[in-house]
Amino acid sequence: MSGAKLEFSNEYARNARLKPALLVSLPLALLAMTFGLKSSVLVGALFGPLTAVGFTYLLAHLTRDFGVRKQVELFRSWGGKPSVTKLRHRDGSLNPHTRERYHEKAVGLLGKRLPTGAEEEANPAGADLLYEAYSNVLLERTRDTKKFHLLFEELISYGFRRNLLALKTLGLWLCVFCLLAQTAVLVQAVRTGAGGVEATTVFAGLDFFLIVSWWFWIRADWVRRAADAYADRLLAASENLGTGSATNRSAETSRPKRNATGVAVKPKVQRPEESRT
Repeated sequence: MSGAKLEFSNEYARNARLKPALLVSLPLALLAMTFGLKSSVLVGALFGPLTAVGFTYLLAHLTRDFGVRKQVELFRSWGGKPSVTKLRHRDGSLNPHTRERYHEKAVGLLGKRLPTGAEEEANPAGADLLYEAYSNVLLERTRDTKKFHLLFEELISYGFRRNLLALKTLGLWLCVFCLLAQTAVLVQAVRTGAGGVEATTVFAGLDFFLIVSWWFWIRADWVRRAADAYADRLLAASENLGTGSATNRSAETSRPKRNATGVAVKPKVQRPEESRT
């Protein structure tokens, strides 16, 4: 597939949504080649027309939906969004002095003081609402993917892992089915002395490797590491943000930019709308 065929709205869609879907479908491609279909034939005969009618775009959206549903489950098991839990006084993942600095920064960015340890203990739910509000401010202030490229890379890493985990069951079943089919073809080839034993063995070995990877590697803790890395980078980005008043920022964002002819120019979307950590 050429790069042009995968040119979705942005880099996030290609790497965090489409690529997990293609990895899940890889065993089917290997099975097709087991039965004698060449990879070049598959790409030319299938992916060209399918991409033209929006099939890969549909795959990306389905992957996103699976991932968002899985994210709700993950956040529940983790006790909340990492970008929220790391702001809690009772959380031990951040250096307390670093957390204190983030809390101080929030006064200028959010326009409100974050809860003290005693206030958080007295009203944990209310404290989390403020932490999430501050997290949302940081999300809105860091949408420039060029200025905050490292943050964007962490977002892609998290989205890729989250979506792979969401597709884990489907990926495992496809691998098992294709491996069984390849094993049957291999046994038949050995009995009849037909050719293609080496290629079928390689394809079956790849499917077995995928099964091991899905089972032992694609796990919630693997996703959690990427989520924590993204949350750490998001909170750290507050150090590079100005603390102008909310009123001035609102006025600046509400005033449309204009080109040389005086026509209003719509701002470019820098990052996909996504439920994030």
